[in-house]
Amino acid sequence: MKPISNLPARQQGVGYYALVVVLTLLGIFIFTGLKIMPAYVSDGIVTTSLNNLKESGELSSMSLRNIRQHVVRTMQANGESFNSDSIDQVEENRVDFIVVEYETRLPLFYNMDVVVKFNHRIEK
Repeated sequence: MKPISNLPARQQGVGYYALVVVLTLLGIFIFTGLKIMPAYVSDGIVTTSLNNLKESGELSSMSLRNIRQHVVRTMQANGESFNSDSIDQVEENRVDFIVVEYETRLPLFYNMDVVVKFNHRIEK
């Protein structure tokens, strides 16, 4: 039996074009993540504000108007804007919930936008 002689003498790595494609895709993912991250930071401020109210025991005694004002003030203190109409109060099985449901639209590329939806329920 003859040995196979058409094998390369040494191993070769990823080709140039494959490396360019991988780096381009990685760059697009990182760019997209950096564009979307501020929306998640803002949402974290909203949920932290409501969770702090709940943990302190103030949430159960506050009116919907006061809850909205508190969240808007917290967002303004952090340099963010927020539509207070996104906060609502619902009752299910005699239990009150504060529902925060909103979406943020962020520009991504030229005429492409990214819509990020947030939906939180906190028992009052």
